[in-house]
Amino acid sequence: MPGPHTIAFFKKVDALLGAISPNHDTMLLRVIAALVPVLCFAGDLISGSPVLASIGVVTYLFCLVLYAEGLLRTVLMMHRVSAELLIVAVMTVTFLDGQPLSGALVAWVIGLGLFIASTIIKKNRKRIEGLVKEGKQTARVLDGGTVREVGVHEVSAGDMVIVPKGATLPVDGEVIEGRSSVDESAVTGEPYPVFKEAGSPVTSGTLNLSAPLHVRATRDGDDTYLAVVTREIEGSLATKSQTQQRAETMVQVFLIGVTAYAGLLYLVTGSLDLPATALSVACPCAWALATPAAFAATIGRLACEHVLTRGGEPLERLVGAETLVTDKTGTLTRAEPEVGDLVMLNGADRKEVLRSAGAIEARFSHPIATAITAYAASQGAGALPEVTESEELPGQGVRAVVDGRSVFVGSGETTRAAGVTLPSVQYEGRAIWLAVEDVPQGVFVIRDALPETVDGFADAVRACGISRVVLATGDQEEGEAQRVAAAIGADEYHAGCRPEDKTALVKRFQDGGRVVMVGDGTNDAPALAAADVGIAIGGHRNPGLVVRSAEVVVLGDDPAAVPKILAAGRAMKRVITQNYAWAVGFNTVGLALATGGLLNPVLAAVFHHISSVFVVANAARLYFGRGGDSKNGQNSPQ
Repeated sequence: MPGPHTIAFFKKVDALLGAISPNHDTMLLRVIAALVPVLCFAGDLISGSPVLASIGVVTYLFCLVLYAEGLLRTVLMMHRVSAELLIVAVMTVTFLDGQPLSGALVAWVIGLGLFIASTIIKKNRKRIEGLVKEGKQTARVLDGGTVREVGVHEVSAGDMVIVPKGATLPVDGEVIEGRSSVDESAVTGEPYPVFKEAGSPVTSGTLNLSAPLHVRATRDGDDTYLAVVTREIEGSLATKSQTQQRAETMVQVFLIGVTAYAGLLYLVTGSLDLPATALSVACPCAWALATPAAFAATIGRLACEHVLTRGGEPLERLVGAETLVTDKTGTLTRAEPEVGDLVMLNGADRKEVLRSAGAIEARFSHPIATAITAYAASQGAGALPEVTESEELPGQGVRAVVDGRSVFVGSGETTRAAGVTLPSVQYEGRAIWLAVEDVPQGVFVIRDALPETVDGFADAVRACGISRVVLATGDQEEGEAQRVAAAIGADEYHAGCRPEDKTALVKRFQDGGRVVMVGDGTNDAPALAAADVGIAIGGHRNPGLVVRSAEVVVLGDDPAAVPKILAAGRAMKRVITQNYAWAVGFNTVGLALATGGLLNPVLAAVFHHISSVFVVANAARLYFGRGGDSKNGQNSPQ
């Protein structure tokens, strides 16, 4: 841990460099500081101008100081060496050897490449951070006849909280007064509202839809569902750094080894020319760019397709994943109910059932009511009959009088509770029954709307190397879960999963290999964080939890983006492997030529620049969509 004086010193350095850097970007300053001496020394070689040579020396030394500051910062603050070690060594040795042009070229090439890569990644991260526009989280606490608005963390168990219509419940608790429908999809995954009355438990993060509620908090604000979820997410993400640590260890060995080899050459030969040549040709421009360039190109390409990632490491971890677990509501489906079928009963007239249902449900704004009304219209119900004595029974159904007859519309459970005997009917989805004078006449089969792009979803995912596709949904209707699983081609499904169930499922599958979790970042946020890679679809709907839990965020609602992301990860990994093979091969040949005295520092710099150009050009194929097998990125392979 660096001392306070060291931290204070580098803060002052940051302030100074930020003040003189274009756009307060120190990496851009390094690029410019290296380019100026390159131009000046090149001009001096052509024209023999002492003025250009003098300007080149001054700016060269300034560039050397910038890289030396970066090296010193890494050593003192992080207790490790960085790529600046070889740059500083090359610039020092080539300057002492009278070959400053090659040293400036090395500093410029590696600085420019890393600046471009970091700029793309930085812009992408800013877009992710821009999604988070959460206002302060407060609760209205009733205290002695007065209402106080306080931070959620200030709420204590036993406090009475007023939750207005249309507001998100800020605390976990029990309804004391009021009756309302509550949207629990953000917590349980249940796509349709649940009726709450006095004595009903409620959970923070759910949405109060139809009427004000008085809720007694059963937990302190810091122990609510949302608070616990956030802590679990942050804890899960904090453990995902082992891959990067191993990579950094390899870089340390390489940097120190090359520097030691250059020192050995000097001791053996007594000449600065060979060490300068060795450092120039082995300076890890291509090695340093192999991964960042591929990361930047892939991230940039995905950003153009409205997919944001936290760097390239999550995409790299996609390769070799065994299992993909996906949520249903809001991920594969649009959480918009639609009528999939109408089953007629007891010889009822289809058009009359449609007209009665359409006339009754047209008076209500419940999502299922809207779906039934739209279905009746689409089926040519025609003019609707007169409805009298229409009454919504919250959490139960609708009772009305149509053409002088009593009509009841509701779920199977509530229809039975109303005294109607229901026959056995086969259907896929959830049933809304219509009974006239206590005689069932029709069953509206309600299903979550599935976009066309989910067809062949599992096959497209398997084409990207995934072995098992699992559907995990909070929907209590097993028939609906089975229908969606069959539609996407999943290997298995699990219905009625709460957030903790999805997390446990992810951890169970992790015993057999890497797991990718796909969700919308609401009730599946802990599972997204626990997975090896979390992909959130529809990140714009719930940005707060999404950016803290998922490492890949799809800003649209199309699940077809998932196979494209998997394919992009595979193509990126392939290009990184190619880049490293090329860089290692070039360094090996270059060091051999340098050791044999077949290169001078300038030729060595040109030699390793060729390697760098190849690496960047190879990575650029990813940005233009040419880095892999395009068929793997399609949702429905033929």
